[in-house]
Amino acid sequence: MVKRRGRNYPKYFSDAVWGGRAKALVAARRWRDELLRRIDPDTRVRRRPPRGSRNRTGIVGVTLELHKVGGRVYERYVAMWPDPEKGGDRRRFQVARYGRKRAKALAKEARQAGLDRYAERLLARQRQEAAERLRQAPPTPRQVKDPADRRGISMAARRPRRARRADGSQGRLA
Repeated sequence: MVKRRGRNYPKYFSDAVWGGRAKALVAARRWRDELLRRIDPDTRVRRRPPRGSRNRTGIVGVTLELHKVGGRVYERYVAMWPDPEKGGDRRRFQVARYGRKRAKALAKEARQAGLDRYAERLLARQRQEAAERLRQAPPTPRQVKDPADRRGISMAARRPRRARRADGSQGRLA
């Protein structure tokens, strides 16, 4: 099953329907790769634990930072977002140059633009990897029986039978 933005994409590949575990696995992988070429990538932000201070800006990924240059203390808003090549990227906006409100707004816009670029690259990479796996995968096997037909799928053969003993307790029969 694949899940994106609260929507599930489930599909079951029974061994009996596909003619064995190996063929069912091949069919399931092909289905997954074809699905990944059509849907959006997983863009959940994996957050790292904070490094000792909490975000006081109220915007995820935007922080107010103090830094010293030549003994003077400056404030700047820093926008951060994930980047697949570099691991993470950021832009800084000086409060002295832009003013507090404008620097914060610019940092918020920069983060959103960075997240959009990240999602585009992630989608392109997901589709490219899925297409490559599909090119290398064996062809989808033919189903050997109708999935709605329950004949031939015996759970008795898989589970040991339980029965009552003469004393009335439950146990396995030998």
